[in-house]
Amino acid sequence: MLTIQQKTEFSEILDELGETLDITESQFNAAVTSYNAVGNWLCSDESKLKPYSPSVKPQGSFLIGTTIQPYTDGQDIDIDLVCELTGKNPQWTQKDLKDIVKEQLEAHKKYESILDEEGRRCWTLKYRENSVNNDQYHMDILPAVIANGYNVVLTKFFSESRNINFDSLAIRITDKELLNYEVATDPDNWLQSNPFGYAKWFIDRAETSNLKLFSLNESIQPVPKFQKRRLPLQRVVQILKRHRDMMFKDDKEKPISIIITTLAAYAYEGQTNVLDALVGVIDRMHLFVEDAIDQDTGEAYRFVGNPVNLSENFADRWRDTPGKEKKFNDWLKKVKFDINNAGQQSGQHNIIRNLSESFGENAVKKAFTNIGNKTKLMTDGGINNFNAAVGLTSTGKSAIKPHNFYGTEK
Repeated sequence: MLTIQQKTEFSEILDELGETLDITESQFNAAVTSYNAVGNWLCSDESKLKPYSPSVKPQGSFLIGTTIQPYTDGQDIDIDLVCELTGKNPQWTQKDLKDIVKEQLEAHKKYESILDEEGRRCWTLKYRENSVNNDQYHMDILPAVIANGYNVVLTKFFSESRNINFDSLAIRITDKELLNYEVATDPDNWLQSNPFGYAKWFIDRAETSNLKLFSLNESIQPVPKFQKRRLPLQRVVQILKRHRDMMFKDDKEKPISIIITTLAAYAYEGQTNVLDALVGVIDRMHLFVEDAIDQDTGEAYRFVGNPVNLSENFADRWRDTPGKEKKFNDWLKKVKFDINNAGQQSGQHNIIRNLSESFGENAVKKAFTNIGNKTKLMTDGGINNFNAAVGLTSTGKSAIKPHNFYGTEK
């Protein structure tokens, strides 16, 4: 069993690892500049979308602060966006709207050159493909229709309210797999999504009475500021996603991020340090994968509910591809073992070697370098001290020597 000192040090390592996995301020600003430029182009005077005031906002991990760096130089940062239209032409179907967004993107020489083939719901701009800046990201742009006054409601809820009706944050999106994709003109008959309601739910789960470090309202501003600090749950999700990436590499059946993020948020119990949060989450995630029965066929299946739309099953692909559920269970078993094993190591060299196998050598070494630099600055300034009452590194009480991890002084 870890001592209090060891737990403190291991939590510090994991927190620093999560910060190392985070995108940099320059990467963040480059992405914001890019998606604002796309939004401005879609709203240009000659655009068919102009009358509906299109705007582009982040969704998914970029919105909730859980985006991570690629595990290798050949991978991209994935940035999910929503292209919102306030209303639409009454004659437009989902296909019409999606095609018009494509037409407008192709009217711009740069966007035409980096536009990928049509996805199920989105258009993807592959910035790495034609970038003088070697931008290492791609953007998935989801066309959507919102109601008049939606953005006012969204800003109010993100900045003020905790007890909200999540349904009021729902939007209508395009999906080419729907039978009515080419015929339905009424958005009420289109697929409903709620990326902003989900973001609100996630951050509400992440915040505690003492921890409020991340602003969703800031994230949806036209020129959002980079937010460096993260809540323990955000760090946990980043760590889990990196472990998933390292375990499965290019396997297309690896556990998807929305399942990992949702189960982590369900399982989180408000722990205020990263180690306790991570251990608690990985011990409880399986409890929120439920059994369900198809009322039409009587078939049993596994269910991971969307917390803001309980009719949606994030694990619906498990029914078609049972191997995906097995890989999720294999991953959860492995991450439990790896975290427990890393916690049993003694000495910096062994901890680095152990964590590198699960999270990547470069990220782990960078995290330890950052910790060493911070420790040196604190020691040189005379503020690296030991509080004998609680066993934590803090200010006040008796001064201590710089630690070499897990109690071995040097």
